[in-house]
Amino acid sequence: MSRCRRSALVLPVLLLAAGAAAAGDPPVTTAGDEDLLKLLSREETPPNEPGDDNSRAFASQNMSLLAHLTLADFPGGSTSGNDCWGYVSPSGREYAIMGLERGYGFVEVTDPSNPVIVGYVSGPSSLWHDIKVIGDRAYGVSEGGSGIQVIDLSDLDNGNVSLVRNKTQQGHSSTHNIVANPDSGYLYLVGANIQNGGLVAVSTADPDDPIIVGAWNTMYVHDAQVVSYDSGPYAGREIAFCLSGFSSGWSQTGLRIVDVTDKNNMFTMATVSWSGARYAHQGWLSEDRQFFYVNDELDEGDSVSVTTTRVFDVSDLTDPTFQGTFTTGLASIDHNLYTHNGLIFQSNYRSGLRVFDATDPINPTEIAWFDTYPSSDSVGFNGTWSNYPYLPSGTILISDIERGLFVVSLDGVSLELLDAPTQLDPNTPATVTVEITESFGTYDPDSVTLQYSLNGGPFLPAPMPDNGNNIHAADLPGAACFDTYEYYVSAFMTGGNEVTSQTISALVAGEQIISVDYDAESNSGWTVGDAGDSASTGVWNRMNPSPTDAQPGDDVSSDGTQCWVTDGRGGGLGDYDVDGGKTTLKSPVYDLAALNDPWLGVWVWYSNDKGGDPNNDTFRIDFSSNGGSTWTNAKTLGPADEFTSGGWFYHEFRIADTVTPTSTFRARFVAEDAASGSIVEGAVDELMIFDYNCNDCIADFNSDGSVNTQDVLAFLNAWNAGDSSADINGDGDINTQDVLAFLNLWNAGC
Repeated sequence: MSRCRRSALVLPVLLLAAGAAAAGDPPVTTAGDEDLLKLLSREETPPNEPGDDNSRAFASQNMSLLAHLTLADFPGGSTSGNDCWGYVSPSGREYAIMGLERGYGFVEVTDPSNPVIVGYVSGPSSLWHDIKVIGDRAYGVSEGGSGIQVIDLSDLDNGNVSLVRNKTQQGHSSTHNIVANPDSGYLYLVGANIQNGGLVAVSTADPDDPIIVGAWNTMYVHDAQVVSYDSGPYAGREIAFCLSGFSSGWSQTGLRIVDVTDKNNMFTMATVSWSGARYAHQGWLSEDRQFFYVNDELDEGDSVSVTTTRVFDVSDLTDPTFQGTFTTGLASIDHNLYTHNGLIFQSNYRSGLRVFDATDPINPTEIAWFDTYPSSDSVGFNGTWSNYPYLPSGTILISDIERGLFVVSLDGVSLELLDAPTQLDPNTPATVTVEITESFGTYDPDSVTLQYSLNGGPFLPAPMPDNGNNIHAADLPGAACFDTYEYYVSAFMTGGNEVTSQTISALVAGEQIISVDYDAESNSGWTVGDAGDSASTGVWNRMNPSPTDAQPGDDVSSDGTQCWVTDGRGGGLGDYDVDGGKTTLKSPVYDLAALNDPWLGVWVWYSNDKGGDPNNDTFRIDFSSNGGSTWTNAKTLGPADEFTSGGWFYHEFRIADTVTPTSTFRARFVAEDAASGSIVEGAVDELMIFDYNCNDCIADFNSDGSVNTQDVLAFLNAWNAGDSSADINGDGDINTQDVLAFLNLWNAGC
């Protein structure tokens, strides 16, 4: 096979582990269990995208990333995110509320490009937290318990947020979601551990002491929207649109419209479902309350093949009628949506936030998107959980399960890099070209700028003139061999917002020279075992692996079958995984002494996130410069990161960053089961060690340090063979003009 150096240090291959829980799973009877099944079946955590720590790493259309706060930026040590909501103080300052595994983060986003975490309130540890706001109080709930957490926001402008109380009553402790109707002042618990998991009405007459005052407990309610009608035939009535069903929502799943005006006499007005219904999850009214949009969370990958959102006419609350569906055309799952200013904002797990123009409410048209999970749009429970589009400034909030809080804006202008080189010839300028598309916004052509950083230095601007048809270009300056560039393109909209392209990393280097190309189709001197190895099962083995929920079912290559894998046999999950200690795979000795600046690239599969004690083990990649007498760690995967849920990932290292490249270089790979009850699987394939020819003197064609007749002979041999290195003038053709060009350089010397 042909392979080349990857420009980014980590590149994912979308070879995923076992699929998500199917709709045929047996019904469960505890509130939230159906979600636990789904989240536990997530296929993978997100791979490191090129520039993943950079704001321009995320693909988008007509949207810009203003700021990003990772889970690690928040206090509390949460490893997952969930819901989000917003709050505007009486002074007009804007805030995001981010649901976290261990509580809630409060972030001022008045300046959306410079968010400030101003407070944190801890809560029970759970994958699920949900929060809503009435007045200057936020009300949080969790599957983990604590009842209703009442949070005081009245002094948030001064950086003060405080937990008033954890209100438990009438046996209530855990809740899946909380619904707020600020017009009536009522909260509604759904999916709670009381009242059959139904719709539980809570009065906030005393904002600090919410009181349960009634319930509609006919069946389980997963989520709802509750509104008060002030005109038309339903004026004076409070109506709940409940996504609901029996057996925790699995049976007879659908939309129930419930009159909740009298909290002692709530009653069902209508029930409706749809063809292929699997699990009614969430929905929202159109702004004129004529239509209701429904997300079915478990139909994608089952009864439908693409994201499918149902539209119902609810102008007659007693007779809702199905009107049709709309889709992004992608496979991902629709999760939570909201309507605002004629638009639909839909969080769709792996395909990110999707924005639709609802001018035609039955056939919305997608106009923008921002993808927080760039590696895949497939079915899976990763990526964006929810969004909040209601801040007066137009700032939009996105909560992401693995990546935290995103602050974005809707632009109407998108930048697409047409020429974006990732490897540059030494001392040669390189052109970067961008095409700018105006969808529903305009940009200032004079503001388009190439922003570039050399060797980690400050970003410098280079104007990009318009070459016509909204295509702009500028050159990266020539740089020395082994220099590195990071660059992106920026432009300003006529309203003043800045939009940017993704960031590209580029290496200045000559021809790649591969010294080691190991495909694991034979042993080739690789060995298993090291001092201290004690694993009783899951010892490294070279074979064509059999798939399990934690182990690959094939090697990474397109033309081979073998890889190194921890045992590799199939069977049940955990039958042959690494147990009882560590197992070590070691390369033979490689002589790197003559190489200029060698790099090592390797594909690795690692899974430690299953079993009774997940995410507590690590996988180590170590290098040695003395044949294995001593080792230095080059990289550790885990215990909980983007590499610990299976999937082949490419890892690349400049060897000199870890050890001195010597004539006795070795690499080793250590998989270890140090935690009780964990499932540990690993695999290694396609290791390459390569260098670059960085001879800046073209006349020294054979790179021996001298310009003489041997270079002429070497050039003529390459020229006769039609080798691309003989294209001296760089016109794409190998002809007599290249001979003349080379002889001119040879006569001039170096």
